[in-house]
Amino acid sequence: MPALERKEILRREGRMRLQERADSAYSAEAGDRAQEHFLRVFPPRAGMGAALYCALAGEVPTDRIRHAYLAAGARIYYPRVSAGRTLAFYPHREGDGWETGPYGIPEPSNPAGVEPRLSGWDIVVVPGLAFDRRGNRLGHGFGYYDRFLGGLPESVQRVGLAWASQRIPDVPVDAWDVPVHAVVTEEGVLRIVKESGFPKP
Repeated sequence: MPALERKEILRREGRMRLQERADSAYSAEAGDRAQEHFLRVFPPRAGMGAALYCALAGEVPTDRIRHAYLAAGARIYYPRVSAGRTLAFYPHREGDGWETGPYGIPEPSNPAGVEPRLSGWDIVVVPGLAFDRRGNRLGHGFGYYDRFLGGLPESVQRVGLAWASQRIPDVPVDAWDVPVHAVVTEEGVLRIVKESGFPKP
């Protein structure tokens, strides 16, 4: 079966898993555990540049990560959908407002004169519908994150945040797909086995 067809099947399954999570009372406790694992392995520090995102219903929440990073003096940036089907990351601090993006996802307000961050990232936290043991990621199919991740130096840590149920044996990949270096779930942190160009765990 072609990769495109396999991806569409897995996306339907992934969306169903997220819907089940959105209706589950267990998710709040598990979401806290996932964020605690993340903060233990990827602790914030003052001045670091971190790309985060607003979790959608059913996804692992990101609010604890946000608060811990801001409290430590890290600089957090959230994505806005830009022209040319790309993402632009803008700063967001306590008290800053949100706007609803074209896909119903909260995006940071874009006040006049504020430029997006283009480089100097320390860590990028990435959502996804599914991940495998090699760090391959299945997104929603629009390609926004793959275009963004493809332009980053390999030294920038790319970390997937997901439920353990979103770990699958094999994610089909295309040439433009960009893997993550680690996947964090409520069960712990999976460091991707070192391959060509990958940093050591």
